[in-house]
Amino acid sequence: MHEMWCGADMSGEPVWHVLTPDKTSTLCGVEKQEEAARRHTTDRHCFSCMKSFQLVVESR
Repeated sequence: MHEMWCGADMSGEPVWHVLTPDKTSTLCGVEKQEEAARRHTTDRHCFSCMKSFQLVVESR
């Protein structure tokens, strides 16, 4: 099962990423660190993570 984690995008804005199964990084390659302080204010998702997640789900 994959989990979501709120981190920053390249501009520093909070976005939801999809974590790898070991929960140390994201599907787009971002290393997991502290969650963004404004996580409750965003509904934005990392496009790269979501595309990778879609490919994982489709391959099952």
